[in-house]
Amino acid sequence: MIDALNLMATSTRHSTAVRRRPLVVASLIGVLSVPGWTQEQLPASRAPAALNAYGANWLPKGSGPLKFFGFKAYDATLWLPGASGGDFSFSRAFALEILYNTSVKASDINNTSLIEMSRISAATPEQVKTWSDFMTGLFVDVKSGDRLLGVHVPGAGARFFLNGKLLGETADATFSEAFFKIWLDPKARKPELRSALLGL
Repeated sequence: MIDALNLMATSTRHSTAVRRRPLVVASLIGVLSVPGWTQEQLPASRAPAALNAYGANWLPKGSGPLKFFGFKAYDATLWLPGASGGDFSFSRAFALEILYNTSVKASDINNTSLIEMSRISAATPEQVKTWSDFMTGLFVDVKSGDRLLGVHVPGAGARFFLNGKLLGETADATFSEAFFKIWLDPKARKPELRSALLGL
């Protein structure tokens, strides 16, 4: 795990930003515990068109909402190509789609993602800075109804789309795994959502 002392200077300013908007930021990753959380299948099962470039016959592995205090922040779906046989693995292509039900600032997406990536994955201070710089240039403000799609390409990094339009990409495979582990790693803040995405 990343050395907490080396990360302190980097994470302090991010943590300060997070505290200013606790409910919105918590909704990004499911920090808050939600009694009565239930899995919901998203109404649409058609794979995003952007996935056609990364494989065929994409199918939803699992999906579920992120809620707090009865308010749904977003719906998330994990997509796998048909060739994967329905099995999730970081050694295979997959995509995570988020359909927002609220507006979120780009800075909140960046800050919260960076904190969670640093918490879950081993990284050097240099990697953390590189990840922060990349996300700062990548993410934009989102509003209710927007769809953010992240595609994990094994050994080749990740690509991100907003409402079907390419936002940006990185060839950093370490970043890709660290980013998607926010939702898919056993250490994820919201184990119920992870279980729903993985169809457990």
